[in-house]
Amino acid sequence: MSDLEERGEIAQKREATVKQLLRRAAKRTRPSQAFSIVLHGQETGANREFAPDRDSDAMLWFLIALPVFMVAHAICVKIGAI
Repeated sequence: MSDLEERGEIAQKREATVKQLLRRAAKRTRPSQAFSIVLHGQETGANREFAPDRDSDAMLWFLIALPVFMVAHAICVKIGAI
């Protein structure tokens, strides 16, 4: 046998093996999806970001953090850090 014939046989064996593996993989069934037990509208819901009580703390944090930032910025400007 020549080297070319051996390569051809090896390629055919590999091709047959790959086809067999693909057939086996196609026959396998996928597990069914697990359904969520969490009901709609709970805390983990996607619409939580639009809840009316979500913004109440944000305004408080803004009113506290803004003056603190402004004082820190003024101090940094005064000492020449900025």
